Amino acid sequence: MTPTSPVIVYKDLFIVSGQVDEETPGHIRAFDVKTGEQKWIFHTIPHPGEFGFDTWEDSTAYKTKGSANAWSGFSLDEKRGLVFAGIGNPTNDFYGGKRLGDGLFGNCILALDAETGKRKWHFQTVHHDVWDMDPSSAPILVSLNKGGQQIDALVQTTKTGLVFILDRETGTPIYPIEERPVPTLGAVEGEVLSPTQPFPVKPVPFARQGMTEKDLNSLVSPDSYEDIKKRYAQYNSHGIYTPPSINGTVIFPGYDGGGEWGGPSFDPETGILYVNSNEMTWVLNLVKLEKTSNTQKTNLEAGAILYKKHCMSCHGPERLGGGDYPSLIAVNKKYNLIKFNELLSTGRRMMPPFNHMSLAEKNAIASLVLEMDSKKEEIYAGKPETLATSSNEENDSPDYSFTGYNKFLTKEGYPAVNPPWGTLNAIDLNTGEYVWKIPFGEFEELKKKGIPTTGRENYGGSVITSGGLLFIAASSDGKFRAINKANGKILFETELPAPGVATPATYVVNGKQFIVIACGGSKWGGKKGDAYVAFALPDKK
Repeated sequence: MTPTSPVIVYKDLFIVSGQVDEETPGHIRAFDVKTGEQKWIFHTIPHPGEFGFDTWEDSTAYKTKGSANAWSGFSLDEKRGLVFAGIGNPTNDFYGGKRLGDGLFGNCILALDAETGKRKWHFQTVHHDVWDMDPSSAPILVSLNKGGQQIDALVQTTKTGLVFILDRETGTPIYPIEERPVPTLGAVEGEVLSPTQPFPVKPVPFARQGMTEKDLNSLVSPDSYEDIKKRYAQYNSHGIYTPPSINGTVIFPGYDGGGEWGGPSFDPETGILYVNSNEMTWVLNLVKLEKTSNTQKTNLEAGAILYKKHCMSCHGPERLGGGDYPSLIAVNKKYNLIKFNELLSTGRRMMPPFNHMSLAEKNAIASLVLEMDSKKEEIYAGKPETLATSSNEENDSPDYSFTGYNKFLTKEGYPAVNPPWGTLNAIDLNTGEYVWKIPFGEFEELKKKGIPTTGRENYGGSVITSGGLLFIAASSDGKFRAINKANGKILFETELPAPGVATPATYVVNGKQFIVIACGGSKWGGKKGDAYVAFALPDKK
């Protein structure tokens, strides 16, 4: 388990979850800060007799399924002694035939007693998720005034562009949330999708909920347009819950779409929520995993099977990479066998460690990825069951993996959908209505052609001040902006040494206020950096 967000401290407890591998549940634990003793554990994949156990058709899911983790962090209501988390989806991310049912506590907003770890309430934002649409940031705690009544609430923004607003004590929706029918036709063999999904009536989504042929990018050349039109015709595209498929399903507003891990910011003086959003097109292709025989295999044969099981979902079937994941072509120029196996053991950046693999399994994968002629023809020394997919189970149902995170782009490298590709939104939580909405981020080359601001991919949140400003970097154009929080007008912008894929912080020294942003870049390739850039706010007059 690798903590990916700060722990929460409550009294003498620190509470933690984090990134886990495919076979490890992301249970939430509390430890005594003085002794290190574990005080409580909440099973995010319930054990027999626990609430939610019956939402899994497989009664052994708690032994075999992983993830369902609070990777995006926690929020704490210290007065009430409540800790809140958004829980990730269970594995496999894109095929649920081996985890039928709604699958609590995957894709849930979860409220726990911080002292004991007991469940107080939960709300599931996606039933039986097969789109990787788990909550993308920690819930935020707000107070709002609805119809003259002051309400302590919780707000969860999502990758789907939805805003769930719930009563903090009970989990009751502040604005109506409807269970609406969603597409289920076209699901792969063995899959059983939920026929409905929850949709808040207010606020309306801050990201588009799907695309049609009419939404294809018309800013590009006729030849490029015809290319994306031809490709789009081959894909399934019927909204955010279109079933994953072998021929390709359009994922929109995207795996990193809607509100992402930067999270929203909230102005307690006005009740306005500010959230930046992505609207990027991706294509999800499933691939059916073939059964493996028990016959003796070479390292190369075993490596190909193990690569499909453990590596293909990030690095692609041809090892070309995609999205945030690098190509593995010619990686033998960088790694020898020892260094490669160390990498599998320790993990690096977004890659988790694979400590559950035996040396024989690692050597088999290395024989394929490092193209090691000396190892390829050796007989695989690992246990035969390590090569089995779950297709070998007694029920003989199929199993699927997917071919990686692949964006649906034009020949020029732009999203295949018409803009906006990134937005910044201001929502009055007291009414559920939008105050303003603007495109966020720009392409200089399109701007020079006279094309209005399109918006761009953005990762990282905003910070607001009582003086009327919203500060944000986040955008892939590498700029840092100050915006009038009342109307969305850009007041100041400057280029950073590398994109600020982070949330700014504000602080005061000797009565002077500063804003600082970490400029790491690297999310999209291009510029990388290690600078912190600070700006001084002018003195109030």
